[in-house]
Amino acid sequence: METFLDARAGVENFDYTPAGESASKKMICREWNKTIPYLNRATITATFEEVAEA
Repeated sequence: METFLDARAGVENFDYTPAGESASKKMICREWNKTIPYLNRATITATFEEVAEA
């Protein structure tokens, strides 16, 4: 997940299909945070925004 978000650098949108839905949505993630509360376990908190298709 972190590699995916890093590659888009908070400026490139991506397609996301929510569970139980058949249509994808254009999303962008401008900010995220990673913590490592336990050995070999990471928690990523991210804010996703839906963007209008051009």
